[in-house]
Amino acid sequence: MLLLPEKDVAQLLRRLTTEQCQRILNALSDALGAFSAQTASSEKLIHQPLRSHIVTKDGDTSLFMPASDTSTTGIKIVAIPARGSGVDGVINILSPQGKLTGVLSAGEVTAFRTALATMTLFTRCSSLPKRRILIFGSGRQAEWHARLALLLVPDEIESITFINRGRERLEKIAHDLFPELRQRYPKVAMKVLAKEGTSDFDAQLRSELASSDVLFCCTPSTEPLFPHAYLQAGPKQRFISLIGSYKPHMQEVDTETLLSGCGKIYVDSKEACLEESGELIKANVKEEQLVEIGELFASAEYKTVTPPPGSNVVFKCVGMGIMDLVVAKPLLNIASELGIGTEVEF
Repeated sequence: MLLLPEKDVAQLLRRLTTEQCQRILNALSDALGAFSAQTASSEKLIHQPLRSHIVTKDGDTSLFMPASDTSTTGIKIVAIPARGSGVDGVINILSPQGKLTGVLSAGEVTAFRTALATMTLFTRCSSLPKRRILIFGSGRQAEWHARLALLLVPDEIESITFINRGRERLEKIAHDLFPELRQRYPKVAMKVLAKEGTSDFDAQLRSELASSDVLFCCTPSTEPLFPHAYLQAGPKQRFISLIGSYKPHMQEVDTETLLSGCGKIYVDSKEACLEESGELIKANVKEEQLVEIGELFASAEYKTVTPPPGSNVVFKCVGMGIMDLVVAKPLLNIASELGIGTEVEF
């Protein structure tokens, strides 16, 4: 059994080559395709129940996310303490015989696989420009959206701007992340924009949105991050992903922005998004308005996405256990090849 604690996972993910990342991206696409292709009468290869949770009398919460792709079973367990900060968890990977083959710290993998789910659609929107990227948020999800976009389509990106209400975490991104990325991608301009301490923040936000091509929204916001009118100030087709809100009371964009893809919204799971996504619930979205991204990958030849003129591509993701499983398996293999992690008898 291979143990990958958080520091080892972080080291491994930052050493991935474009080719390795593309292989994992394709594996995730294939799994999502198999998931969406299943019908009530078909023999299931992907088993993906909705996540369950328990809340103790002290208010501590534990989330349980099982999944199986028939050849392997996994379960992610995440603990959310009532007191104190931080969320911690593990991903357990088992053989069909029940042998534990790997345990990975969940934090970095979750951020990586969620951003990778965005990339399954983002990289296949070949008709949309990707020059100017705005990222709302300052956590690991935001960081991995930047890392993966640069790793997978580096020649298409000219600038990346991180936007957040608070300043401290943005300054940490500028100090810790930007030097590394600038060394790898010297032609890409990078900056941050914080609401805190910026007197003309609204004017700058409006300008950034008007010129943007891509919006990666990675915040647990309970209200829209910007009004739809700010996008109309610079009308163009955009790619918009929403991965930060995962509860019914959360909302990263208003209804107009949500429905700006001619009323069509791409999702990871129809069932989960209709149950958990605040944006969809507030907009009273129906199932027939949703397209699972797995539908693009259900055939031997992946489909590209070409929206009609004047239409955006909008993607909503709340996450599924199968994503953790499918991403964790190749990461364990790569870690073993590179000598990262600790082998133990179990």
